[in-house]
Amino acid sequence: MSPFYVFSEKLEKLNLKSLVVLTALDSAIGLGWDYLKLCGHCENLELCLILSVSPLSPQNYLVNIVGLYVSVDENTQIDQKITLLFKHANYIVKQGRKVLFYVKRERLIGVYYTLCSSGEANWTNYEYPSSEELEYVSEEEHYD
Repeated sequence: MSPFYVFSEKLEKLNLKSLVVLTALDSAIGLGWDYLKLCGHCENLELCLILSVSPLSPQNYLVNIVGLYVSVDENTQIDQKITLLFKHANYIVKQGRKVLFYVKRERLIGVYYTLCSSGEANWTNYEYPSSEELEYVSEEEHYD
């Protein structure tokens, strides 16, 4: 019997019922993961969703959105979309030749639809998120 997934209200708006997403969720459950990083492309941007997966009952799982980050090349021209990322990111991290914009959770859906005007991303791969990624998308405020 395959698992049944209940998507949170926010996540339902992202239309994640593709075969790649369901395969990623099945794998995450099989591996005992409580989080899943789902990555793909939307127009010319690379983006990753961080999802939480928690059991509701045997074979039933709640899938919720924890965060989103967008990866752009360091030489990308600043346009309306990049300006939007600067405005709504709670963290901006340079990693090699990439700049990662971790989007504030409360702005995530609006930012996603602005970046993906077609309404859907092409999800291509998944893995367990790093502890650093989980820290950047957590709800807690961090002070140095």
